[in-house]
Amino acid sequence: MSDSYLAISEIADDTHMTNRMTACVAQQAELNSLPVSDAVGWTMQNRFVWASSPTWGEKWESAKVTHVDDEGYEPGRDGAVITDGDILATVQHLIGT
Repeated sequence: MSDSYLAISEIADDTHMTNRMTACVAQQAELNSLPVSDAVGWTMQNRFVWASSPTWGEKWESAKVTHVDDEGYEPGRDGAVITDGDILATVQHLIGT
């Protein structure tokens, strides 16, 4: 099953995911001299691209179902849903290594 558009849009609009992605882009730009001078701008401009990374939507929806009784649960804050490794792989794929 492909990722749902609703899940992709929720990921793209999630503050925690945006902050995590921005942190990764900034770190990788500094460490690896990636051609990004504005990590915040790049992250926002490309949020639907990175949010549509394969399996991210499935992971997001699965986490929401698993925590359906936890009103305060935020999948973007849960590093076990979309891991830092997932984020790093996406940044390296989209921008380069």
